Amino acid sequence: MSSVIAETIEIIKEKSPNPLEEIWIEDLVIGIFFTGVKLSTGHGGCAFTPVGEMPEAVCCPTSAARMPSAGHLEGKSVSEMINYALDPNVLKSAIGIATLNGLSQSIVESGNERAYEVVKGRDGFDLLDIQSHETVSLVGAFGPYIKRLKSMGNPFYIIEKNRQTLRPDEMKHFKPESEMKTAIEKSQVVIITGTAIVNQWETSGHYGPHRKPHSGCLFEKGGECDGWRANSELRSDAQDSETGRVCLPSP
Repeated sequence: MSSVIAETIEIIKEKSPNPLEEIWIEDLVIGIFFTGVKLSTGHGGCAFTPVGEMPEAVCCPTSAARMPSAGHLEGKSVSEMINYALDPNVLKSAIGIATLNGLSQSIVESGNERAYEVVKGRDGFDLLDIQSHETVSLVGAFGPYIKRLKSMGNPFYIIEKNRQTLRPDEMKHFKPESEMKTAIEKSQVVIITGTAIVNQWETSGHYGPHRKPHSGCLFEKGGECDGWRANSELRSDAQDSETGRVCLPSP
C-alpha cells in the first residue's frame, strides 16, 4: 500500500493547480472517528482516525506523544504534510491521507483532470457489477458492504485485523491479515476500505482508488471504484493476470 501512496504523492505534486509550497494547513482536527483538514485553498479532506491501532489511547499524555507537534500544525505547508501519509505512525498517516484528499479535490475541481469520469449519486458497490459466480475479498469490515455481500450469496472473505468487529454469523467469512494474500488470490473482486490505506496494510495485487485521493497511479492499474470509473482492465499479479475489479469505499 505504501508504494501506491508514494506514487499518488508524486502525481499530486505534478497535477496540483498551485505549487504545494504555497498551500498550507488552515485547520486540522483529529477526532475520535475521523481526522479532517482544511486547506488554505478552501478545500477539505478527511480520513479515518485509527484509534484502535494506538495502544496508548487510554492515556492522554502517552497518546499526545504519538503526535508531538499537536497544536502547531496549522500553517504548515502541505508539501511537508503529505509525507505524513507514509509515516508508520498511523496518526500521522491519517493526517497525511486527509491532506491528500483535500489536494485531490482541488485537482478535480480545477477542470484539468479528465482522465476518468466522475460518477455521482451511485453506490460504488453497484458500479462494480459483481457477478453471481465471483468471489469477493473485502479488506476491512465495512458494514454496509458486508450486508450487501451476505444478501447476494456470493462467496466472500472479510479480511480484518480486529475479529471482534464481526458478528457471529460473519465469522465464517473471516480471514486474518496473515491470510490476506491467499484470500485475494482466490478472488475476482477486491474491495478495500479507506481505513486500510491509513493503516498501510501490505496488500498484494493492484487496487483501484479511494473516492477522494487522486487516482492516477491507481487507474494505470485499472479498476472501478466508489465515485470513479475506469474503462481499462485491472491486471493483478496475484491473479495470474486475470481480469479483476476493485473498489475502495469511503471510511
